[in-house]
Formats: sequence, C-alpha cells, structure tokens
Amino acid sequence: MPEPLGERFAATREWALRRLGEPLTLEALARHAAVSPRTFSRRFLDDTGYTPMQWVMRARVDSARELLERSRRSVEQIAADVGLGTGANLRLHFQRILGTTPSEYRRTFARGEEP
Repeated sequence: MPEPLGERFAATREWALRRLGEPLTLEALARHAAVSPRTFSRRFLDDTGYTPMQWVMRARVDSARELLERSRRSVEQIAADVGLGTGANLRLHFQRILGTTPSEYRRTFARGEEP
C-alpha cells in the first residue's frame, strides 16, 4: 500500500533539510514526493502555509542562524553551506526574514540576548 501523501510530503521536507547546501528546485522536491510540481506546490502551501521555495529559503536562513550561533565560520562560508551562495545573498534573505543582519544576530546571540 503506498504511503499517504502527507507522509510523503513530510519525508520530502526531511530529505530537503538534509540537502540545503544543494540546489533544491520545485521539480526535485515534487519528484521526491512522487507527484507533479503543480500538485506538490498546491498541497505544500496547504500543509505549511508557504510555497515550496519560500519554505526552502526559510529553512536555509534557519540553518544559517544555527551555524551563526554555534560556529565561528564566516558569513560567506555559512552562505555556501546552506545553499545561499554568497554572503550578500545570505544577508539579504536573513534581513528580510529575521529583520536583522547575520553579524548583528551573532553579536546578539554571543551576548546571550534575545535577537
């Protein structure tokens, strides 16, 4: 019996989280979930409240946030690690999603304050 669609989508989200440093396209996500890109987009939005690419971007920023907290890697290195390519790209999306810069976030976290 095939696994329910919700379980496949959860498995695809887990799969994507392990591959944030790799190119993740709508087509790759849909292929992993064994549905069409259109079905994947529609169901994903219903399930998460985000489009697949919004979710991937938020997951990448969240992963970058964790690396800023627990490593001394540069913003450029972290950007490459999480699939955002450049430090400029990381700074842009970090600011848009979290309302702060990666450097300020790291300083705030190091002081033990809430960002």
